Amino acid sequence: MKLGIRKLKISVVAAALAFMGFAACSGGDTDSLTIQVDYAHDEFAGSLFGFFPNQVTVNPGTTLKFRQTWTGEPHTVTLGTQVTELAKPFKELVDEVHKTGDVPEEPEGYQFFEEGLPSFFGATIGQAAAQPCYAKTVEEMPLDGTACPTKALQPFKGDEAYYSSGFIPFEGLKGNTFEIPIAEDANPGKYLYYCNAHAIPMSGYINVSDGEQSSQSELNRQAKVEADRTAKVLLETYKDEKAGKSKIKGNLAGSGDERTESAFGTVNEFTPRNIEANVGEKVTWTFIGYHTISFNVPPYAPVFKVAKNGKVSFNDELDQPAGGWPGRTPPTPDDFREEPPVVSIDAGTFDGSGGLKSSGTDWVTGDKYSVTFTKKGSYPYACIVHPGMIGKVVVK
Repeated sequence: MKLGIRKLKISVVAAALAFMGFAACSGGDTDSLTIQVDYAHDEFAGSLFGFFPNQVTVNPGTTLKFRQTWTGEPHTVTLGTQVTELAKPFKELVDEVHKTGDVPEEPEGYQFFEEGLPSFFGATIGQAAAQPCYAKTVEEMPLDGTACPTKALQPFKGDEAYYSSGFIPFEGLKGNTFEIPIAEDANPGKYLYYCNAHAIPMSGYINVSDGEQSSQSELNRQAKVEADRTAKVLLETYKDEKAGKSKIKGNLAGSGDERTESAFGTVNEFTPRNIEANVGEKVTWTFIGYHTISFNVPPYAPVFKVAKNGKVSFNDELDQPAGGWPGRTPPTPDDFREEPPVVSIDAGTFDGSGGLKSSGTDWVTGDKYSVTFTKKGSYPYACIVHPGMIGKVVVK
């Protein structure tokens, strides 16, 4: 199984967000440096699973800021001596991803890396991974899904067993940001960090040094180079789809083909974005990947629910079909195929009323979903899994 195409059970906001470009990170503040988490490409809505750039040199006493571009994917910034130790057998994999932007096959023994650290995804969300966690020793690091005893992160010294942001939330005073203050007496060295939600290929290195540290302008330039490299095949495929060269014809809910299987990112687009139809005409979309077709979407729907005590949980309601529309027909008990057979679902008629109407999730590539519009007008729609994935049906 490829690390880049794991199916993660996530639910996300449906509002499009404006991209804060790398230029916004460049300032005169020499006491801090900014790394971009994920990336919003200027030619497509999507997610790039990386830290841009993936290497930074920082002096003790400087604050390292991680600024998340919210694309609908949860991310963490997770490091520590236990991360570095368990990652040693996979250094070649990490370096290859950093060099090419592609995700190779999962190496043998990788499960031992994951089993030795708190896990974000499972039957339920692992709280030591989803919430901030500061564990000085391995013994203080929970592996049973419970939260860390210590959630208040201290300045990073380099001798911590586990030091993690937890899920970087979209909203709140610190929404989309996580800061690591490098301690004045931090140990010089090269520290691997990664995203607990997307595994070790989404990673980077923090070089703590008393020498010359990176400049923000250098980081911005390198970030753009790395993001463009990761996005290259995704953009090529998306352009072909817009030109009608996709193997799947018609209206697409999602993007990708065999070329994008090793790309560590996704294009989250409806192609075409705008569809014209006549009253009484059935409009059909074909899914490529994990998306929804949703009308009358609320302005904000949280990805994960965060309780007052900090516990993080899935917002399962967003996974379900809504407004009386059908979801995907489940396979029969007699169907033992690895890949479920594609289905074609007719949601019936729609005049724009009735609140949220959504296909729900759990669709697979090739599944079709149809809606018949019975009234003239403009019908905006979105994927509630990925912000920025929006479209419009104009009915005449």
